[in-house]
Amino acid sequence: MTLFDSPSARSRRTALWTSLEPGDNVLLRMHGFVHLRGTVDDRTEDGSTIWVVDRLGDRRLFHIDDDFELDLAPVPGPFRP
Repeated sequence: MTLFDSPSARSRRTALWTSLEPGDNVLLRMHGFVHLRGTVDDRTEDGSTIWVVDRLGDRRLFHIDDDFELDLAPVPGPFRP
């Protein structure tokens, strides 16, 4: 059993995915590296599947059982060189 498979980790993960709403900014990581940053476009009623649109407008589907770590991301601010 890994850290992410413990009952409490699974419960927190499920709570996060089911609480997502369209417009939420999210960060999806895999093995510690950022894979995608985007905005939730839609989700299934049970929250197990989400569609995320990245800054280029590409829409991707993610399932709770995929190997991605999901976090809410801050709203990106204006670019400052």
